[in-house]
Amino acid sequence: MMSNGPLEDITVLEFGNFVAGPTAGQLLTDLGANVIKIEPPMGEPWRHASPSVPPGESRLFIALNRGKKSVCIDLKSEEGQKVCHDLVSKADAVISNNRKSTSEKLKYDYKSLSKVNPKLVYVESTAYGSEGEKAAEPGFDLIMQAYTGIMSTENKIYHGAPSAVRSASYIDYSTGYAMALGVVSGVHQARISGKGVLMQTSLLAQALSMQAMQVAEIEKDLSPAQKWIKAKKDKMVANETPFEEIQEDYVSQAGAPQIAQYYRAYKTKNGALALGCLAMHARKRISSLFELEDVRFDTTKKFTPEELLVIGKNFESKMESKFLERSTEDWIKFLRSHDIPCEPMQFTEELINNRQAIDNGYVIELDHKTGGKVKSSGPVFNVSTGKPNLSSAPLLGEDTKKVLSSIGYDEALLDDLFSKKIIGKFLAHMMDIYKNLE
Repeated sequence: MMSNGPLEDITVLEFGNFVAGPTAGQLLTDLGANVIKIEPPMGEPWRHASPSVPPGESRLFIALNRGKKSVCIDLKSEEGQKVCHDLVSKADAVISNNRKSTSEKLKYDYKSLSKVNPKLVYVESTAYGSEGEKAAEPGFDLIMQAYTGIMSTENKIYHGAPSAVRSASYIDYSTGYAMALGVVSGVHQARISGKGVLMQTSLLAQALSMQAMQVAEIEKDLSPAQKWIKAKKDKMVANETPFEEIQEDYVSQAGAPQIAQYYRAYKTKNGALALGCLAMHARKRISSLFELEDVRFDTTKKFTPEELLVIGKNFESKMESKFLERSTEDWIKFLRSHDIPCEPMQFTEELINNRQAIDNGYVIELDHKTGGKVKSSGPVFNVSTGKPNLSSAPLLGEDTKKVLSSIGYDEALLDDLFSKKIIGKFLAHMMDIYKNLE
């Protein structure tokens, strides 16, 4: 008998909003876990992030909630909290990326839930971590891009200001991956020890972990960027230097001068491509193919940082001119024939029909109850025991009765809770759509 996935015996309650928490839950469902999404009667905010027909089924929500069950509970009421705690008593783990003040107020914080289930694994993500003066502050991916330097180092200026990385909320996604890992490792520990555990991460932690090479500091060997910050940044700010000039100065003096021209995107005659020549042999190969001399390959010569900047800029100018001579297609064919890593620049939406992604199951198509055929990113793992039985995101409150019945709630009690609006969704314009699903 084929397994539904390596985590099929794990039940997780998700108190997830927006991206990080839902990403964690979806990763776990893809590996077979039974993930129950606890939603308020109006649904998770991401359901309403963009206009949709019917309301509450936004494209953004569907993208991050594959395979989950949806249970609606009014946690503002004591009866609703009791229902929640009954579910917790049967669960292995909880994931939450809400503000701690919210979880404490609604009684689904670790302190409250560990009393209900001492073996519970509680994985919590905040914005800035659980300690320090900013511990209680809210935060989002974009805010953390600014706080941790990601936005300022991207070298993109829009209307004179640093441009946010909008292509992907990758701090959020990274945090979701960390939370999923926390569930798996925490449950493993709990089953061995018989004791629950609180595991905490944050957007700040993940943003810094993704920039480990920039964060690393050796007292006697400061990086060019660290030297630049100590020597110039504060002076430029004090002199009211425009930010675009500060950023340009940082990029030119604090980057990796030996590889900057070999690891970037270039405009071509009809578009653009990315060049990925990190390895020395690849850098030497393309410079030879282009018939361009790079004096930096001569290890017998010593160059000052200032000289390296001038050499790099001159070499870069020659590379830019060279790439403008031919089309993207011609360059890709030529470079690949010489084993040079490269790819044409694309927009994310073009990957929906990308054969490489489809063949590996990285883009999948599912049936959704209201949205027809839905394409989305697929599981990140291919498991040798077989493909998981995937389903699209749940409708709001779709599984409320079914899940509560599975832990012993009888029909009379369920009807009473529904009539009191303790459980279930109560959006009038949705009732007709969902009436047969409660």
